[in-house]
Amino acid sequence: MGGTEQNNPYKGRPLRPWIRVRLATNAGTFLELELLADTGNPCALIVSRASMASVKVGRIPNASSNFGILRGGRIRLAMPEMGLDRTIVGYASDEVCQVARASHADFQGLAGLPLLRMAEYGGDADHFWFKKR
Repeated sequence: MGGTEQNNPYKGRPLRPWIRVRLATNAGTFLELELLADTGNPCALIVSRASMASVKVGRIPNASSNFGILRGGRIRLAMPEMGLDRTIVGYASDEVCQVARASHADFQGLAGLPLLRMAEYGGDADHFWFKKR
């Protein structure tokens, strides 16, 4: 992944902002995901149930949403080059991931406002950026 800044061209139909995150897995490896950047989402991140199973390091209560139950878990965000190497709260929902994938097949979930605010983010007409503070 490397670098202290991502400058990602919008993609999908309609065009959407996105970021790439790296999560530590329980097997000692890393899982890189492309997540739809959603500033209206109050959850730091929402990934598939399979992804959550491989990265969950602790429990938190589930939450209800208009997509049904979001399965909660503590996850280690492993992006030290961005100043982000910490445990965060995340959720799993295959239904949410399906909606994200409807915009673009590469999208593997959502990055919400709490995650985006851990760094600087923004965009212009062509790109969405996410960079170290």
